[in-house]
Amino acid sequence: MNFISSITIAYILFVLLDFSWIFMNFDYYMTLCRKIQKEPFVVKIPPIILAYIILFIAFYIYITHILFIIKDNNKYGIAIIYGLLFGLVIYGTYSLTSCIYYKNYTYYDAFKDTLWGMILMSVTGVIFMKLYKK
Repeated sequence: MNFISSITIAYILFVLLDFSWIFMNFDYYMTLCRKIQKEPFVVKIPPIILAYIILFIAFYIYITHILFIIKDNNKYGIAIIYGLLFGLVIYGTYSLTSCIYYKNYTYYDAFKDTLWGMILMSVTGVIFMKLYKK
C-alpha cells in the first residue's frame, strides 16, 4: 500500500482506538471532569476537531521520522520504541500540565492517560508499518 493510503488508514484507526478508549472509560472521565470543573461535562466539537488535526500533524512527523531511520529487519521494534516515546511526549506533556492547572487531576490520572498515549502511538505505528510497502 502506498504512503498516503497507509498513513490515512493508520490515523483513522488511531482515532477509532482513541474514541474506543474514551467510551470504555466514559464513567471514569465523566467523574474526573466533575471533580475538576465542578459541573457536568460538555462536549465542544470544534476543539475536538482541532486537537485531532494537530495530532495528525504530529503523527505524520512521527511516521516520517521512523521511516527515515528504520532497518527492514527491525521496523516493528523501532515503531514500538518511537511510539512509546512519542506517546510519552504528547500525552505526558498534556497530562502533567493538567496536574499543574487542576487540583483534582491526580498523578494517577496523568499516569493512566500517558500510558494510554504510549500504547496508542505504538500500536498505530506498528499498524502503519504493516500496511506500508515501499
